[in-house]
Amino acid sequence: MPKTASPAAPRPHLTNASAVVSQYYEDITDHDYRAAWALGGSNIAGTTYDRWVAGFDTTESIALGTISEFGASRVHAVLYATQTDGTLKTYAGDYTVADGVLVGASIRQTS
Repeated sequence: MPKTASPAAPRPHLTNASAVVSQYYEDITDHDYRAAWALGGSNIAGTTYDRWVAGFDTTESIALGTISEFGASRVHAVLYATQTDGTLKTYAGDYTVADGVLVGASIRQTS
């Protein structure tokens, strides 16, 4: 008898803005781009899905540094993106979260 794949467990609805930002970058680090896109990447990418994914071609991993919450829906975060060649890029940005997804972001590279 052939085995059927069980459906994926539904993701919990994240209500904490910091948790949403953390999960977004964890999904990117895990190369689960569809999950990151669904978590709000589609709202903040400013481009198509394929171009957005291609933008991570040289990203090996992302680690979050400082995360500061400003109210229930705004977060400031510093992140460190290790590239496939071993170099490190640092970014800082403000994120807005509503209903468990990213709805806005202003991110800039700092080094």
